[in-house]
Amino acid sequence: MKKLWSKFENWLELNCPEIVESFNEPAAETEIAKAEQKMGITFPNSFKELLLIHNGQRNEYPEQRFEYVGAIGNYELLTIEEIVDTWETMKELLDNKVFEDFDEVEALGPVKEEYWWNPRWISIATNGTGDDICIDLDPAEGGTVGQVITFWHDWEERKVISRSLEEWFGEITKCLEDGTYKLIEEDGELVFNNDGFMGE
Repeated sequence: MKKLWSKFENWLELNCPEIVESFNEPAAETEIAKAEQKMGITFPNSFKELLLIHNGQRNEYPEQRFEYVGAIGNYELLTIEEIVDTWETMKELLDNKVFEDFDEVEALGPVKEEYWWNPRWISIATNGTGDDICIDLDPAEGGTVGQVITFWHDWEERKVISRSLEEWFGEITKCLEDGTYKLIEEDGELVFNNDGFMGE
């Protein structure tokens, strides 16, 4: 994961160094362990490696040329504190049976359809409007523990983006280097041409 992230960050440094400046300092291993204990799960090693490189990102730039753009295809990397806060909020809604009357989940790939939100999903990036990219530790049959999926707050689709964090970042860096994913100006703002690096 470290090599993949290094390639990704090098691309950002060359093409939009402000994004790199928005990354936080590394998380402490004690912070990671505390979050795991509170959520009752174990983070995949690849995600722990990422947190030990950067504990998410700030939604501001020291010197801002453009409006803020999240590093993960316009999605902002969450800090450990934000990950736990998101999990606690969703867990409370689940426990209060808020999701019981929601539409049935439409799974694109091996995602369990009985959960609108699953307490074994780790939100790792957000678009700021309640839509997240998650690591799925409880996949449906045929899935992979640690697969990367979408979560939409007002849409029932749950899509498997990739079988693992490493595989996903391998595809991201490939698509950035060959120009499939790129930064563009849209209405005076700098944005990625692919939201959340979700592919087609």
